[in-house]
Order: sequence, then C-alpha cells, then structure tokens
Amino acid sequence: MAGVFAMEAMWTRYLPHTQMIRLIIEEGIVGEVRSVIADHGQPLAADPTHRLLQPGTGGGALLDLGIYPIQLDSMVLGEPSSITTIGSLTSSGVDATATVVLGHGDEQSTLMTSILTSTPTVAHICGTTARISIHAPFHVPATFTLRSQNYLDEPVIWRDPTGLELMAGLAWEATAFARYVGEGRAESPLHTHAETVSILATIDEARRQLGAR
Repeated sequence: MAGVFAMEAMWTRYLPHTQMIRLIIEEGIVGEVRSVIADHGQPLAADPTHRLLQPGTGGGALLDLGIYPIQLDSMVLGEPSSITTIGSLTSSGVDATATVVLGHGDEQSTLMTSILTSTPTVAHICGTTARISIHAPFHVPATFTLRSQNYLDEPVIWRDPTGLELMAGLAWEATAFARYVGEGRAESPLHTHAETVSILATIDEARRQLGAR
C-alpha cells in the first residue's frame, strides 16, 4: 500500500441534491427503498471516429452514461444480487443501448442508457411511503420532488440553493477531494474503493450479456 488517497471521479455523489437525498433516505422519510428507475441517453454515435464507438477506448453507453443510473442504484440499494440486460451493439461492437434490471432480493431496479438518442435523464427512488423524483438531468446539480404515497398530499420540491449549474457542480467533488486528502484518508467515505469495483463488476456483467467488445 502506497498510502496515497484515490477515488473515482463520480462527481454526482458530492452534489447538494445527492447529499439531501441521502439524508432523506437515512431518516426513513421514504420508508424502505424498493426500486430505482433511471435513464441516461445522449445521441453520441453520429461520428464513427468518436471514442465512445471504439472498443479500445472504453466505448459504449454503459461505461460512459449508464454508470450514472447504476451508481445511483448502488448508493441506495447496494450491490445487486442479479443482473439481467437487453440492448443493442454498434457496428464496431460496443454497446449502443442497454436496459439493465438489477435484482436486490425482493426489490428490482430498471436502468436504461443509450448513445443513440436523447432520453429524459431522470431518476426515481421508490420507497414504501414516498418517492423521490430527481429532475432532468439528474446527474448534474438538480431539483427533486418528494411525493408521499397519498396523492392528495402536497409534494415537496427541493431546489439547489447554491446557484451552481451543470459542470460548475464539479466544484463539490474537488472540495471533497481536498478535504479527504487533508484528513489523511485513503478513500472517499461516500464512494469507497469496494463500491467502485462493485459498480464496474455490474457494468462488466451487463456488457458481457450484450456481447460487447
């Protein structure tokens, strides 16, 4: 062990709305989380020379876009007990689209990604007493709505009070990185080395099922 701090640059984990969602779940406001439904699609396959179409540069939807829905599922439900994937490949052999159903015991999550088309890019965390719906695009600084199971109840809307938008949200990850290094940590407590490896294992299995190169 070199004793050097290292973490995956999964910036969504450090955004204010993600921290608030984590707190809401920890306090039991949504009850028991049963499912995550999320998607992330962007039309990125028009240029045949694009890195996302090349197997040798980590091409495909799952590694670049699908990781965002999958990491959200991991954050709230942990490592899946089963992985079932359908989708399609590009002519170069990378995954163009994927719909991944992750089993968590009695719970199931449905996650979708694509480099062929733009999708809503929203996420829903469904609990036994309430649902959190993260507005588009859910992986950048975002607003979310908390709805109880009683549709007569007024929904609660949370908006990021910081004013940081889109890629400016990378500042939260950078701040966390500096703090963890200063604290002498070896990994991020919000996204451990073990979880990073687990998420990549899920993606590798999904890609294997699709026959991606």
